[in-house]
Amino acid sequence: MGKLKLVIFEVIIEDEDAELFRPGDIIKGYVRIVCSEPKKGIRGIQVKFKGNARTQWSEEEKADDDVKYTSKEKYFEVKKLLAGRDESYEDADLCLNTGEHKFPFSFHIPQIPLPDPFEAEYGHVRYKVMSKIDRPFKFDHVTQKFFSIVGVGLDLNTISEQAGTPKKDEIEKRICCLCCESGPIRVSAETDKCGYVPGEDIWVTGYVDNQTRLAIVSCSAKLMQLVSYRARRKGVGKEHVKKEKRKIASVEGEGCDGVSTLTFEGKPIIVPACPASGLVGCSILDIEYYVEFEADVRGTPFDAIVKIPIAIGHVPLSSAFSPVTDNARVITKQPSSINLTIPPSYEVAVGGLQEIPSKSGYDYTFGKLMYAPRYPYYNFHLESDIVEHPGHEVPQGFYGPFGPSMFGPDPHHYP
Repeated sequence: MGKLKLVIFEVIIEDEDAELFRPGDIIKGYVRIVCSEPKKGIRGIQVKFKGNARTQWSEEEKADDDVKYTSKEKYFEVKKLLAGRDESYEDADLCLNTGEHKFPFSFHIPQIPLPDPFEAEYGHVRYKVMSKIDRPFKFDHVTQKFFSIVGVGLDLNTISEQAGTPKKDEIEKRICCLCCESGPIRVSAETDKCGYVPGEDIWVTGYVDNQTRLAIVSCSAKLMQLVSYRARRKGVGKEHVKKEKRKIASVEGEGCDGVSTLTFEGKPIIVPACPASGLVGCSILDIEYYVEFEADVRGTPFDAIVKIPIAIGHVPLSSAFSPVTDNARVITKQPSSINLTIPPSYEVAVGGLQEIPSKSGYDYTFGKLMYAPRYPYYNFHLESDIVEHPGHEVPQGFYGPFGPSMFGPDPHHYP
């Protein structure tokens, strides 16, 4: 007999469109193998269900050129034998004949708190089904299928007082121009509240008082994701923390000339599909969010930036969609009425599909393995029109120092 040629080797999950589960659900599907000719020498067909988190990066050190920092966290790992024998046997007497073969499986996801799936450069949380054609004394063939789990997340109603309250902050910056110190740039910014869900609008109002001779090229409001990765030197040493910030959404506005002012408002940031704050259930990865309002000063890298921590949840505030007023100032631009009984859709993560490289180098996945987590997403704009509330008050003077927040450290300490 000639060498086994696999025409198809794949994991099929029932309800292929969803591939989205919750703790306690049962995953059903089958391993599909198509051979162009019969082949002996197979010990068994196995399947493994795995949920884990991993962090990893490298740092240059004096004693070692390239030192790895790694940590792992396992949520579940279950193996099942679908056909043949397991690795404890030396015999390989299973034969796959020419044609198609299907090996059904089912798996009960543990009823335990599980974190959202997550993909980033220095770490991930992944849930997958792996199948292996076990061939003793030869390379095994491996294929895998990723799926998403609706994690613990965050119900904003559990922090309703903080999440529903507007937040504002300010900064004053002085810039040296042509060896002479100019007047200050005063920048203040405010969000309509501090808690949002994917699909919801973040309304940002900004004010710039530019007393320098330099023009402000533009202003922007950005939704930033700050990821903290925890890992140990060579997997066993002292724990280190690496931080990575990523822009996941933004809106742009005009600038202004020197010695002038401008107001930035009326442009919402739509929160994209993303994991909830905290990545609850994972101890080696943490996620925070903040809104960054930036005034880009012409000819200098020293821009004026205000940072306001916010929370991203999976469950919206029940009171989030009634106009909120603060004396005579309207600070909410959210839709005036939403049917909260409509469940969210589950959308592909911001950034779209990413290639998952083969760990072993001989995975039989028929090309690149592409995957993106999916998260709850509320299609607010399909249910009602955005209500524009005129009369926004331009912030006057300066706001006091930003105090401690449950959403993260002082925003001035963000990298």
